[in-house]
Amino acid sequence: MKKLYFLLFTIVFSFASFGQTTGDIAFVGFNADGDDDFAIVALADIAANSTIYFSDDELDGMGGFVDSNEGNIQWVTPASVIAAGTIVVFTDTDSDGNALYGASIGTITQVGSGTVNLSGNGDALFAYIGTDENTPTTFLAGIQNETNNQGDLTGSGLTDGSTFITFTASGSPDGGEYNGSRNSETLFANYLPLIGNPANWTTNSADGEAILPLDTTAFVESAMGTPTISVSGAVSGLDYFENNGPSSEDTFTVSGTNLAADLTVTAPANFEVSLTTGTGFGSSVAVTPSMGTVATTTIYVRLAASLTSNSYAGDVTVSSAGATNQTVALSGTVSPDDPQFTISGFIGDFSYFFGAGPSAEDSFNIEGLFLTSDITVMAPANYEVSLTTGTGFGSSVAISPTMGTVNSTEVFIRLASGLAANSYAGDITVSTTGPANQTVALTGIVYQTPVCSNVGDIIITEIMQNPDAAGNDPNGEYFELYNTTGSPIDIQSWIIKDETSTTEIHVIASSVIVPPMGYVVIANAATPNGGITPDYTYANDISLGNSTDGLIIECSSTIIDQVIWDNGATFPDPTGASMELTINALNSIANDDGTNWATATSAFGSGDLGTPGAVNDNAGILSVDSFDEESENFNVFPNPTNTGFVNITPKSNTVVTVNVFDMLGKQVISQTLSNNSLNVSNLNTGIYILKLDQDDGTSASKRLVIQ
Repeated sequence: MKKLYFLLFTIVFSFASFGQTTGDIAFVGFNADGDDDFAIVALADIAANSTIYFSDDELDGMGGFVDSNEGNIQWVTPASVIAAGTIVVFTDTDSDGNALYGASIGTITQVGSGTVNLSGNGDALFAYIGTDENTPTTFLAGIQNETNNQGDLTGSGLTDGSTFITFTASGSPDGGEYNGSRNSETLFANYLPLIGNPANWTTNSADGEAILPLDTTAFVESAMGTPTISVSGAVSGLDYFENNGPSSEDTFTVSGTNLAADLTVTAPANFEVSLTTGTGFGSSVAVTPSMGTVATTTIYVRLAASLTSNSYAGDVTVSSAGATNQTVALSGTVSPDDPQFTISGFIGDFSYFFGAGPSAEDSFNIEGLFLTSDITVMAPANYEVSLTTGTGFGSSVAISPTMGTVNSTEVFIRLASGLAANSYAGDITVSTTGPANQTVALTGIVYQTPVCSNVGDIIITEIMQNPDAAGNDPNGEYFELYNTTGSPIDIQSWIIKDETSTTEIHVIASSVIVPPMGYVVIANAATPNGGITPDYTYANDISLGNSTDGLIIECSSTIIDQVIWDNGATFPDPTGASMELTINALNSIANDDGTNWATATSAFGSGDLGTPGAVNDNAGILSVDSFDEESENFNVFPNPTNTGFVNITPKSNTVVTVNVFDMLGKQVISQTLSNNSLNVSNLNTGIYILKLDQDDGTSASKRLVIQ
């Protein structure tokens, strides 16, 4: 663009109007060569959609700009705010004396009847806000094209940027030479500050040219307000091993506004900074502002190389002329380069059934630095290790370092084959020259070969899936198993598992004998739900879902029994009470049907409801006392009985026929009573159903418990 020559003044008084105030803009360029170019800088943000008028006046004794004898133009700012420090250049696009303006920002429109001509003796340009181009309400700035050395601004008294030139009513300046005639009016009525250092200004004596500042940055810096620096937070964790520096990089950010000089970032001792990742690190870096602004800039920082083993900390200092310094705290560590290794990973339990070893593998990882010898991994008795999955297992392995380093290496381990049914524990030992040995604890078990029963010999009869007392969910969960046969069954090495989950599996590790036509309780924990004493615990391996879930009892891949409940659709869905199987449905087929289950009613332990290890008390249509409305016509005692007989007394004096059925529906006694006494000495312990019929047509069904 054309060279802009200029003399800078800004008006320091203001009038409240239209959201702009005096001094919000300043002229930084004024061309007096006939091309009518000029430029302004925003000293403060200019609101969006502001309209600013410019008036041209030669000041030929007319005074001010209200009586301008030349043209006016208006500048409509764009939709967005123009930020402080932004320079806007207005260019006469056709250079024909009738200005047709284009601007680097905004829209220029010619208004008024005059012609804008920015050349000539004493020509001036004024900026103001008004209701129209001829009615100013707020003065913003003014600049005059001095000629013939009038108003020489390098004269006496102009020693720094705080000096003001006062124009009096007589037209004489205070602190500088001004030879123009101004009639009896005061030019701009107040003070006109010179912004910037006068040493950076120069004077041209040629007619039609104005004073030119050599350092526009100094002007912008002094015009934009207090210099401010911003930084992001602290950086920690910079580290490396001795003789292996520098550390990896981390970052923080800096930014600044209204800056008069470079923004300097100085690292503390033992740290380095750079503006570029991976290169250019040193004790400090400088960021040059653009129009006084440093946009958010990433600073890379690292712990310097060649430091001795120690902890290091210090503050980065971020500074710029006139701004308050800001700091960023740094910290890091240099660790000794002694031989060392680390172990990572989790080792689970190992297991297999007798005669089916070895166990499945598990693994952990080892890595080391600054090593002077192999890392040796020694397995305990009954275990084996290898560096290769599926093969190469033995009592120990050795890992050789390369240049003192062992990269992360996987070590496989398993429970050896050929072991007797038992539990096995021991520690892997990892060692090398220098650092202390480390150990990895191992536990495993070889299960006894299971002795399986027929499907339905063991069934699930009670499930506490949602305990409520004392916050015992899931610790208070349990389920009950019932032996439907007349012989004891040991469920050692049988499997409990979830119906859908592949991870919820538990092998019963010890002998658990279910008595004939009797119960055992399998629980999550030993004592939580009111101090009940379970026959076996599975320690969180199994979760009984509160809504829809399933429980499977399995032996050698054969499902002995399973129950899958359905969130209340057919099964009960209680909280703080167990689901109980009706006693006339004690088989593996009937317990699949949710209608054969009901909610427990008897309190136990801490207040939940259930009958763990005892006869269920909510037997559907077979209640504790009777199975139909006619049961009150009979009295059966003792019940339960362990005497070998039971008395059956009808309310009326009639003959009673008794039929006794076991829980599988098999008839075991059929007899007509002659003396109201029924011999039950041949019956095994368990629950039976009495079917009682009188010759007058009265009948009833009752539950009989043989102890």
